[in-house]
Amino acid sequence: MLGTLNVSQSGLNAAKVAVENVSNNIANENTPGYKKRVVQLSELEQSDNRVTGRGVDSGSAYRITSQYMYENILSENTKLNQYDKLSETLANVESAFKETESSGFSADLNRYLQSVENLRANPDSEVARTVLQNEGNTLVESLQNIYSNIQKQESLEKEDLSSNVVKINDILKEIGLVNEKISQYNSSSNDLLDKRDQLEKELSMYVDIDVRSEYGEYELKIAGTTAVRYSTNVRNLVVEEEKTPQIDKYVDDNGSNALNTTTFDDKDVISYKINNEFEVSVMHGETLDFDSDGDGTIDIGVTVNSSNYIRALTHKINTDTDISNLVAAYNGNYEIDAAGDKKELYPGQDNFLHIESKVDGSEGNFEGRITLVEQADENDPLTITEKENYFANDIYSKESESRTFVSIYESEITVKSGILKSQLDNLDSTSYNNKIQSYKDQLDSFAQTLSDLTDSYVKTGDDEYIYGDISIDSLSSSSSTSAYVSSTVNNIDLFSGGSVMSLKFNENTVNDLEQGDLDYLATLQWKKDISFTGEKQDSTGNSVSSLSEFFQDIRINVSSDKESNDFLLKTQEGVLQSLESAHDQLTKVDSDEEMINLIKFQAAYSANAKIITVIDEMLQTLLGLKR
Repeated sequence: MLGTLNVSQSGLNAAKVAVENVSNNIANENTPGYKKRVVQLSELEQSDNRVTGRGVDSGSAYRITSQYMYENILSENTKLNQYDKLSETLANVESAFKETESSGFSADLNRYLQSVENLRANPDSEVARTVLQNEGNTLVESLQNIYSNIQKQESLEKEDLSSNVVKINDILKEIGLVNEKISQYNSSSNDLLDKRDQLEKELSMYVDIDVRSEYGEYELKIAGTTAVRYSTNVRNLVVEEEKTPQIDKYVDDNGSNALNTTTFDDKDVISYKINNEFEVSVMHGETLDFDSDGDGTIDIGVTVNSSNYIRALTHKINTDTDISNLVAAYNGNYEIDAAGDKKELYPGQDNFLHIESKVDGSEGNFEGRITLVEQADENDPLTITEKENYFANDIYSKESESRTFVSIYESEITVKSGILKSQLDNLDSTSYNNKIQSYKDQLDSFAQTLSDLTDSYVKTGDDEYIYGDISIDSLSSSSSTSAYVSSTVNNIDLFSGGSVMSLKFNENTVNDLEQGDLDYLATLQWKKDISFTGEKQDSTGNSVSSLSEFFQDIRINVSSDKESNDFLLKTQEGVLQSLESAHDQLTKVDSDEEMINLIKFQAAYSANAKIITVIDEMLQTLLGLKR
């Protein structure tokens, strides 16, 4: 009888614990991150030879969870937030290209082209000239506004990245504190485990994480690198920047001077032009004062010839006020001495032209080229027999780089997904996924081509022209256009600059435009075979279009990128929603199920209480018989 009383008492306690657990589940049904608890009920082990058993044991409540589904949710949540962030970024960039029928860059371009046509039809009209001047300035301003808005978005991404890294470090610190509290218990607290899960899911919004929690050990990795281990080892993320300048080396594929195979003799001219705006030249036979032997002193009256023209051109570049503000020129490679100064390796001989931006990173981009004009007589420009352009060798040169990345414990990590992935991609000029940089590059190509086309031209027939300064400087005696090598070059210089932000409209030039110049400029309105490669105009290439079509292609690319990303975003939302729905069915509190459990455990409690009452009555009866 007393054994039965013990069994009932254990059942009563077990039912009480179970009822309290059900009540706790119902109370936390809507608590974020809460996973339902289940009380483990089991038979007490036999410790004697009693027949009735020892009763029921109510162990601590445990959480219902699925590690496999949870890890998949973290992974898919990271991807979702990457697409969501990129969609937000692209939406902001797309707004920079917003246009209506009467406003926007396309409308400004059409008005500019129409103003050229109007002045062409009435070249003596001062009103038409004024309109062209206004429209030209408006066109530049409109293009620069688009570019500036994209740059502002880039700056916002950088600020937001720093803010997000602070949030990540706060989460990591909080996870460490939770781990510390968990380690103070013999058995893990369910509330602390829920809290840690919630923090891990929040962290997965920003970066891809991998969590391992087995046999009392805990390790959280970000992009494969340990960020949290146990509670004592918490490593912060750090945002770092790395900028390198653009370097142009005018060499052949063997690394030697690209002009070695050319003949540089009497009256030949070698010039260097940057951003289609500033230019310096050296002529064979002219005398200059410069350091020709590399001893650090200026040599007076040095005659420029085939053995020293690289050093002479380097001197001209470095002493030109406009160009020297942008770049530094060197005669071949250099080394850096103990004082941090750059010393040319072989200063006493001609090596090759080495041009380096004075501004590190993408902000210091420039466009440059060398042009050789053979047999040029300064008093008779028609004696030109050959022109040839030389561009920097892509193999030996270096593009400018503006890298933004994150590191843990002074080691760079490669984030694979999450909000930070989208932001880092659009802040790293070397990333193939950098959408912002690609749009800026296309706009720069538009500006550089517009500047080149309106710089100079050669008329070869009725409505037939050699378009642009680069194409004219590419004329060769061996080419099909050799008959025009000695033709008069018509210099317009209407637009100048090698990028959007350096683009200028030279409004004073409008007053000097002649009928032939206006006839040429008018053809740009319907010319559909313009090349935007940054080199000579070549209609045989695949990437040719009109000015209007090229800009519209940029707008289409932005919209297409956003549409493609939004499709991935919508698909990812479905994937994550499906996973979370299945996970919630397993782990979330079901009020109907809990009410059934409540009724069941209350009934068990009542049954055990009734047995105890009956046994108590029996004991009272037995005790009464003794009296």
